[in-house]
Amino acid sequence: MCTYQYEVMSGALPHQGPLMFSLCVFSPPGFHCPVCSKFMASDEIEKHLLMCFSKTRLTYNKDILSRDSGECAICLDELEQGDTIARLPCLCIYHKGCIDAWFEVNRSCPEHPSD
Repeated sequence: MCTYQYEVMSGALPHQGPLMFSLCVFSPPGFHCPVCSKFMASDEIEKHLLMCFSKTRLTYNKDILSRDSGECAICLDELEQGDTIARLPCLCIYHKGCIDAWFEVNRSCPEHPSD
């Protein structure tokens, strides 16, 4: 598929008027899923959306971290004592705010996406 975009450059050359040119941009036909952000071919989007919308979101236990525990794999900041965390069923832990933002566009653990 070729999309044409036209640009006008004014005063490109002092003795001439505006120049016009076209640019052919090739983009594969398809869509980004509004749930998981994956790119899907046009003929697969309906099946994929049905699967994505029927998948349940993971739940988590909210807790206060009792000791430092490495880094959050989402924001890469340290998980420090006193931080509000979310512990997923796979036992991965993240800052609560990080996993809440992650779950707005994804429905699985960032480190275990196939679970």
